[in-house]
Amino acid sequence: MRRRLVASITATTVGLAFWWSLTEPLPVPLTILLGVPAAILFCAGLIAGRLGVLASPIAFVFSLLVGSIIATQLHQYFAPATPPVSSFGPLIAVSFPELVTPIVVAALLGGAGGMLGERLMPSSP
Repeated sequence: MRRRLVASITATTVGLAFWWSLTEPLPVPLTILLGVPAAILFCAGLIAGRLGVLASPIAFVFSLLVGSIIATQLHQYFAPATPPVSSFGPLIAVSFPELVTPIVVAALLGGAGGMLGERLMPSSP
């Protein structure tokens, strides 16, 4: 069970971090900007099984932190005076009050994926 949780968090963090950092400067429609991460967070729940409700929000927060580092480095490579990237689209920012709702949504998506994942690949007791 622990391996599934770690694998889920690691894979989701890396995937979402690159999603956030590479789409940050582009004019991506809001439905796509949020739909792809929602699918990834649901799949994190599938991988983690019962612990999907924990895996998705943890991976979401880590991905925002890693994604902001990658995006900042990309920006500073081309324009050295660029300030650090602290938001991705109009709804997601790397600050506490704005982050509560997306974390709850990530937990719900991970929980839903976890219920399905547990039925498809039951955890050993």
